[in-house]
Amino acid sequence: MSTCGTSSRVLVVTGAASGLGREIAVQALEQHWTVALLDRDARAVTATAHELGALAVAADVTSPTELGTAFAIVAERLGALDGLVNSAGLTRPGPSSTLPETDWRTVVDVDLNGTFYACQAAFPYFAPDAAIVNLASIAAARGLPERSAYSAAKAGVVGLTRSLATEWAPRGLRVNAVGPSWVDTPLIRRMVQEGAIDLKEMTDRVPLGRLGTPRDVAEAVLFLLDRTRAGYITGQTLFVDGGFTFAG
Repeated sequence: MSTCGTSSRVLVVTGAASGLGREIAVQALEQHWTVALLDRDARAVTATAHELGALAVAADVTSPTELGTAFAIVAERLGALDGLVNSAGLTRPGPSSTLPETDWRTVVDVDLNGTFYACQAAFPYFAPDAAIVNLASIAAARGLPERSAYSAAKAGVVGLTRSLATEWAPRGLRVNAVGPSWVDTPLIRRMVQEGAIDLKEMTDRVPLGRLGTPRDVAEAVLFLLDRTRAGYITGQTLFVDGGFTFAG
């Protein structure tokens, strides 16, 4: 794997200790980015960074103070930021009529507020022509039962993406989102094992007939980060969903 300092292109990935964030970091390193992994789990992100050859920074995306410190560290160590991927997120499914307030607040705070706080904290350190990619979801476009907090938060991410894209364009920043559908991650596998998700029912609803892979999502993210291939794309949400979103 690549190591810190091998490229002038600097990328920060939040929620990078595992799952989609980790895969995005892997693909970015293969494309010769210098990558900083940011995650609230200090032990896990340090281990992942050591394995991949990246910089580890521990911070909770729900804390603007911690994020401010984290991005200052990254800029001091690696220089100006060419990219930011907001991958930190979680969900707490449950009937909306009885969803605990703590679950609602936790999901919105991590998925939506955390995305905004990270963009805000990174803003002073962006290089010209930098790019942000936020992780949205098909839940932003489809009504998913018992996913009210997640759907609301991810719809908010889409709206935030559009707003920042127009506001920050004069700075040269592009801001886009990627909206995955069901992706084969440890979280999905655990939910299948727990009976929270019916795998066959899920894949039957996807026109391409399979779960997405983390690499499917990572490749879309890296495309949107690329100033050569996607330099005139901003404010968009690219659904990586096997056709699910618009299948009816």
